[in-house]
Amino acid sequence: MKDANTAGPDSFNAPGDYRIEVSGWGADNGFFVERANLVWKAGGEKQICLLHELPEGALIFARSISSDSSNLSAPVAFRARTVIPAESRDGYQVDLVQMHPRKQAPQKTKESSTRQIASNNREAKRSCETNESGMELEHEEILR
Repeated sequence: MKDANTAGPDSFNAPGDYRIEVSGWGADNGFFVERANLVWKAGGEKQICLLHELPEGALIFARSISSDSSNLSAPVAFRARTVIPAESRDGYQVDLVQMHPRKQAPQKTKESSTRQIASNNREAKRSCETNESGMELEHEEILR
């Protein structure tokens, strides 16, 4: 197992055993934070044993634990693919699938955004001018 002395900021990127902190909502809908070992197999499978039961499909977050407080790692999102009672001890064996952020649509360039804002401003001005001239007619009709 990679311990805090050998685990660096890049250490959560390859198969091995990692000491992690897991957080999420358990099967009882209660929030939990628990320390566990992440077993990352060469085939890409990731597995943990937790004391808290999770519903299958639950979203949890895991971050690598280090004794060096300057080595803070960002949490990684995982989905609980399968959850079964652990055979050798109390708790649950959880097979994990790493979640990845959705890709965002390409953002407009600043120039095209500026053109769009200017176009919207012209439309709003035209709309206001139309409404103002219509208001004048209504006032004239009322005075007759």
